[in-house]
Amino acid sequence: MNKKDKFFYGWWIVIASFMIMTFLYTPIVNLVSLYTKPVTEELAIGRTQFNTYYTIMALVSMVACPIAGKLMRKYDIRLYLTVCTVLGALSYIGFAFSTKLMHFYLLAIPMGISLAGAAIIPTSVLITNWFVDKRGLSLGIALSGSGFGGIILSPINNWIISTFSWRASYLITGISILVLIVPFTMFVIRFSPADLGLLAYGENKVSTNKKSKELVGITQSQAIKSVSFWALCLAIVVSGVVVNSMIVNLSPYLTDIGASAQTAALILSLSSAMVIVGKLYVGRIFDKLGLKTVLLIIGISNIASFVFLLKGNLLIPAVLYAVFTGFGATAVTVTPSYITASLYGEKEYGAKYGIVSLFSSLGAAICPIVSGSIYNINNSYTTLLYVLIVLALVATGLFLLAAKTKPKFEGDQAN
Repeated sequence: MNKKDKFFYGWWIVIASFMIMTFLYTPIVNLVSLYTKPVTEELAIGRTQFNTYYTIMALVSMVACPIAGKLMRKYDIRLYLTVCTVLGALSYIGFAFSTKLMHFYLLAIPMGISLAGAAIIPTSVLITNWFVDKRGLSLGIALSGSGFGGIILSPINNWIISTFSWRASYLITGISILVLIVPFTMFVIRFSPADLGLLAYGENKVSTNKKSKELVGITQSQAIKSVSFWALCLAIVVSGVVVNSMIVNLSPYLTDIGASAQTAALILSLSSAMVIVGKLYVGRIFDKLGLKTVLLIIGISNIASFVFLLKGNLLIPAVLYAVFTGFGATAVTVTPSYITASLYGEKEYGAKYGIVSLFSSLGAAICPIVSGSIYNINNSYTTLLYVLIVLALVATGLFLLAAKTKPKFEGDQAN
């Protein structure tokens, strides 16, 4: 039974999810560029060849996402998460001893499984299971671990690479995953409140047994037959291109238009900090303002960020870009998990969100191809920015279409 005078156990789930996002998700997704130059120079391989391992990892993650959503319900969550986390740790430890390009390609496979199976899917599923009230806030806190990780791990790993070697950085990262995350997966995380005889935060009825209450919503098979679901999936693919394009190209764009390398580094760091603020704030206003209003705010933020970035060689517009991109980036972080539960309910949430996450991974995977092709039209990032403004408008329209056409179900409380 939930008691207001006691610390709600679900907050431990939020803390554990935050740790996973900080020390597993961040190294896999956000720190790739730190290793490109030292690894390629020592192993005498091309940068494009080396970065192909990331594409392999993203594609494996994309395939693993819908499978992970189903496996979470089938097996003990502690065993499941521990195995997936260890796969990520072993991939990094393997990188430390790699001597050939093929080693990176092969190790990208378990890394992709780990990303989907331990970070992308479980974080959202667990928070959805444990929270009815404050779900958006809880998601924001948990997912902000990726921004926090970017702030603290980037300089730490850069120092390790410069002082020791890239191999030492990979090794320490792998060991850190084992030491900092596995204790949470083994001893802290539980799949749902019912596992401890509790209710989710915000549930009003008292549970007298350990059986889960009947979840409201539509099934995965019902969801995939709706226009709303596919509008959502397409919105997330487009948003993946919108959000990730300038993450990949920001530094060269800023230096191309006259900003100093120091300014570019400052804006990158500020952007990571604003990602934390954006996730926390957007998660909270989802709970307070409603779905459609927040979707408009996110879309406007993305558009504003690119408008300011057109003058990114000037400090104030560059800072404003960082501020607005922190909110716009939530289109592929907090929003997919929150909107899936809001539009289609909690029934078979893991399976439904697994498909949604597949499209999120697809957006990230095709982003370098799309942005690179647009840049090559006239070797201009300015053209890319104008295209991204249009795509941000398209994504916002698709999100709103998904909300407008959502299927009706008993117990529906979505805005």
